[in-house]
Amino acid sequence: MPENDLLRQFNAEIESAYMKAFHSGKGGDDVWNEFLNSYGIAPLSQENKDFLLNSEMKIARGAFPVELRKVYEKILDKYRGDGFAGPELGKVISEFNVDAKVKEYYVKIKPFTGLGDIFKNASVGTQKYSSGLQKEKTKTMTCKNCGAPRLEEMQYDNCLFCGSKLFEIKE
Repeated sequence: MPENDLLRQFNAEIESAYMKAFHSGKGGDDVWNEFLNSYGIAPLSQENKDFLLNSEMKIARGAFPVELRKVYEKILDKYRGDGFAGPELGKVISEFNVDAKVKEYYVKIKPFTGLGDIFKNASVGTQKYSSGLQKEKTKTMTCKNCGAPRLEEMQYDNCLFCGSKLFEIKE
């Protein structure tokens, strides 16, 4: 197959994954789960979905970012592994930033909070930390990609919400 056709096919597959995730029901639906299965990806368990739906990282619509990340990774592996990627497609694949794409998706599916919530949150934070009554402050480890807090104390691998690595390993 000519490289231009492969490039168009790759871009169409990426766009299709994004649109199916975006248009699925909140937290994913049966159509989304079928789509995941077509890539050999198991959907999140209902327990994990409920956990994420009740976490600080809210979504207003669509599938969870971590599931979309898995689809993107499968698509990239598919086009890398076929061995027929020419220089142009190879460049597009190597420059495809999964973290940025997942973050872009999350920005589109998170609920709009409005200015009232911003000012409400600021006044609560000001009272809490400016009163001088706080002897200890804690710092929550957050995902460098989406900002989700580390949801479990002993979580050291990937963000449960978007799938990014929480910690970088220095070699």
